Amino acid sequence: MIISLINESKQTPEEIDSITTNNGEIILIGKSITLSIRVTTKLLGLHYNTYTNWIKQEQDMRDGAPHPGNENYTEDERKAAIEALYKYPDLSPYELQAKYLDEFGIYLGSVRWLYYLLEDIKNRKPQIKGPKTKGPCNLSRQTCTATGVNQVWCWDITYLYSPVIGQYYYLYSIMDLYSRYIVHFEVHDTQSDKIAAECIRNAVNKQKDSLIGANVNLHGINMTSNGSQLILHSDNGGPMKGQTMQAACYSLGILCTFNRPRTSNDNAHMEASFKLLKHGRVIEIPSYFHSIEHARVWCKGYYDWYNKEHRHSGICYVTPALCFEGKGSEIMEKRNRIIADFYRRHKTLDIKRNNAGGNRATKKAFIWKMPDKAEVMPFYTKRNKVTKGIKNAGYNGIKQE
Repeated sequence: MIISLINESKQTPEEIDSITTNNGEIILIGKSITLSIRVTTKLLGLHYNTYTNWIKQEQDMRDGAPHPGNENYTEDERKAAIEALYKYPDLSPYELQAKYLDEFGIYLGSVRWLYYLLEDIKNRKPQIKGPKTKGPCNLSRQTCTATGVNQVWCWDITYLYSPVIGQYYYLYSIMDLYSRYIVHFEVHDTQSDKIAAECIRNAVNKQKDSLIGANVNLHGINMTSNGSQLILHSDNGGPMKGQTMQAACYSLGILCTFNRPRTSNDNAHMEASFKLLKHGRVIEIPSYFHSIEHARVWCKGYYDWYNKEHRHSGICYVTPALCFEGKGSEIMEKRNRIIADFYRRHKTLDIKRNNAGGNRATKKAFIWKMPDKAEVMPFYTKRNKVTKGIKNAGYNGIKQE
């Protein structure tokens, strides 16, 4: 197979007499010599995978080649995007694009292009990413998986400052794993398994419409809307593993799972929500709460904002309340329609530019899609994998005498 290596010259393979490599060396080619692609790329100082990636692209992906991607956006669209970036400086391009798609029905542009605009207006410093290091894992992770709402709940307790140094108020918070929706919360002046048991009962009663049997059913098991048992995940704290709490979950038919010992990130979703609560910039937490009523009122206002206004990155920048109500897929379809209409309108403009002698840019639109699942890892699944791994290490398929 003979390959033309000089695209700009419009030469046929029979007209190629020489090849100039990256090092400046000139290699003469006789008319009877046939070069394979691997040999040719090696002579030019290119990797074979680089060539295969080039031929898969509709654009010229070589270094230094012109890329007319920005020509797809008019000057008015560029000004509108920059104005939106200035108007919402605390939103990332992903959040900004989702906000304008949902609230205004406007497609500002691709996320990558918005990042380019941020760099142009000097509002964002380039991120310095460190090397990606991932340690080896000798065990395949098994997880508690939620593919919809009210399948897996996570909960935890965090402290809130009181006027007295050394004394705290305690926030009990329960989250639906898939939608990140705060199902129920309570503020008390102490931690105990009795309060935790009452809190989980109140949460189950609030979701009785989506749970089959808010109280104990005939089998003593609370089932979710898809017929599986409700799972409650937490860390290994005293209130979580107390006898009263465990008895309450057993009576409600809820399966309890816990973090692995000395592994705090198994309940990462709750930890992340507490970080936003204490360090978020939209709603700042007071330095301390004057009373427990003050703490309860503030937490109610905060969680109203979190559930109804906060665009969560884990669910495609949809508010937890809309995701919990099952409207996520509908919102994704609306976003994709707006983006498709944008590129359909610009397709005609691209053809005009191409006829005028310009380059036509082919865009690959980002497709919004809700996550298929959300996961946490409990301890007992890891323990079973460890036991199985030990057994497999001692028996390799050959019976030992």
